[in-house]
Order: sequence, then C-alpha cells, then structure tokens
Amino acid sequence: MEMPQLGRSIRARRHAIKKTLVQVAAETGLTAGFISQLERGQTSPSITSLVVIAKALGVAIGDLIKQPAQLRPDTYRSQRQPYSVASGRVKYERLSTVFPGSQVHSVKFTMPSGYKSEMVSHEGDEMIFVLSGQIGYTVGKDSYVLNVGDSLHFDANIPHSIESLPHENEVAEVIWVGTVALFDGPRSPLSEEREQLQEQLLRGTEFF
Repeated sequence: MEMPQLGRSIRARRHAIKKTLVQVAAETGLTAGFISQLERGQTSPSITSLVVIAKALGVAIGDLIKQPAQLRPDTYRSQRQPYSVASGRVKYERLSTVFPGSQVHSVKFTMPSGYKSEMVSHEGDEMIFVLSGQIGYTVGKDSYVLNVGDSLHFDANIPHSIESLPHENEVAEVIWVGTVALFDGPRSPLSEEREQLQEQLLRGTEFF
C-alpha cells in the first residue's frame, strides 16, 4: 500500500469509528500532528508505529500493509523479500513466523544514514543488535550510541526512537526482536476469500 493510500485508509477507518486525531494520538502515544501528516501522505510510520495505530483503529496490521508471508521456521538471505511501510525509507526483512503460542517477532532493519523514527511506545520487550553502521537510540530520558556488535534490550512501554547516525557505510542494519505483534497469524482460505469480497465491495468508495 503506497503512502497516500495508506493515509487515506487510516483516515477513512478513523472517521468510520468516529475517533478524533487527539483520541488516536492518546491511544498510540504518537502525536496528533504526526498522525495528521500520515493521513495526508506527508510522512511514513515505522512498522511498530503502524502496529499501535492498527490497534487503536481496531484492525489487523495486515489490513493496512501487505507483509511477506513466512510459514516456515527457517529463512534464507537469498529468499527473503525486502519491503517498506508505504514509501518509507526503512527496508524490512521478515525473520520470524507465527504459530500458536508464539510470542516473539523479528525483522532486519536497513536504514539510510540520517534516518530518525518518530517516538513510539507499545507493550512488551524490545531488543536490537547492530549488524552495521552506527545507531542512536533514545529510550525515555536515556540516549545510547551503538556500534557493530552492540545490543540494547528495554521495556517498550517507555517512549523510544531509533536513528541511523552518519557513518561511512551510509546505511545501518540491525536485527530487531520484540514481543509486540508485528505479523498477523496465518489466514484461512475462507478468511482470504472474505477479504477479497470485502475489497471488491469497497472499491470506488472512500475506503479505496
């Protein structure tokens, strides 16, 4: 889903459930200004911000963004499909699957030098491990500078943001692991059929 369409879908859903920007901001920990910019296609959210936005809107993250399926427990570099949230600058590679009782989600982030995410908070733990480049992390009032081989593990309920600091590599790569649900579980064929029917019915309306 490209950024303008993502923003329109978020705004349409927010209007449908009769929530204001301020209400969504209060529920997500994001600012009303950021959500307004997102709805107008002027910015792109991080994947974790999209999770908390989806929760506030009462939809699954898969209703807002298409992510690669990962049905097997093993992943291989040559087979993973990089993707982004709308037209965002961060590339993601899905590393984890979802199975009954699973609690951990994991992705690889590739961020251009100078990128900085919005401040976000969400339930659960979060841990990152730096593969390349140099990372700045803000967690509450604390700031960290992390280099290759360094890691950070913290309570994700505390507002936090990530930044790719200027570095000769021009990009930074990190492994992100957390307990917030980045990925929906497998959908049954019936669920997919219903989703396609709903999309057909909504085409041409304010939702598409």
